Amino acid sequence: MADQPGNPWNPAKQLGTQWQERLFGEGAGPSTGPTRTPAPPDDAALEDDVIAPDLRNYRPWIIQRGRSRSATMLGLRRFDPRGGHWLGFGLPYHGLFAVEYVGDKMVSLDFGMRQFVIEGRGLDELAQRIKQGSIATILEYAPAIWPDSPQGAIVTSIRRVTGE
Repeated sequence: MADQPGNPWNPAKQLGTQWQERLFGEGAGPSTGPTRTPAPPDDAALEDDVIAPDLRNYRPWIIQRGRSRSATMLGLRRFDPRGGHWLGFGLPYHGLFAVEYVGDKMVSLDFGMRQFVIEGRGLDELAQRIKQGSIATILEYAPAIWPDSPQGAIVTSIRRVTGE
């Protein structure tokens, strides 16, 4: 749309000098001040809060809550008492090929080149929730962190299985 060949369309010529106000309302036009970054959505804060384990009360897994979509990553965490720090893996749910379980004592996760075996008790709910994509993190029980052994479900071991 040009007035003449070779001349680009000029909105001021067609709409007058107040074309931005007419199109976008009062005060529209190029911004002269700094722009503000929009606040993160309410559910973004929940995702950050969900990952931290409760150091007072042991929970074998942390459920993804307050989100309309499934978690994208599955965290596996265990405490190294010698080093005094957490070790772990973050694995994408879309790379999970299979979830296998034996009763409520063992769950196996197949991520192709990486396989993990999770042992404990009361793990049937864990297997079900992993299949739904609602688990954010699985925590291995560490007596150094939680001295009182839990009565319900517990993850006693998270092992990476190698083919060697």
